[in-house]
Amino acid sequence: MKRTILKIAVCALFAAPVLSRGQDATTNMVAPAPLPPPVVAAPAAEIPATNAPAPAKPKKLRTTLVATGKVSEVDTNAMTLTVGKHTFEITSETRITKGGQPAILSDIAVDDKVGVAYKKAAGKFDAITINARKSAGETNSVSEMK
Repeated sequence: MKRTILKIAVCALFAAPVLSRGQDATTNMVAPAPLPPPVVAAPAAEIPATNAPAPAKPKKLRTTLVATGKVSEVDTNAMTLTVGKHTFEITSETRITKGGQPAILSDIAVDDKVGVAYKKAAGKFDAITINARKSAGETNSVSEMK
């Protein structure tokens, strides 16, 4: 037993200078970063499903189309306006302007340049808005945006 105590004392004496130098070397070191908090596993019912795709938004179909061009015919009896190959039905909700001012269908003349916003319904084109202005020397051109 005395031998064991003596061995421990001798080892401690030899190890003391080594340990003191090791402490001197670490005094200039930056303190270690704190450990992150432990992660606690939640029951499967509480874990949100992150792998599931987000619900897809339904695409909003464009219901309003646009046409521009020169007026080739105005029929105030049938309440229609023809621009290029398209004949537009004028309804009670159709808003008509000419030169930025409110107008009626009879104010629009052949060869006036117009922009028409319309909807397709049952094989016919129902005009929503008609914006007209006087124009000379332009050709008929009808463009549709879908």
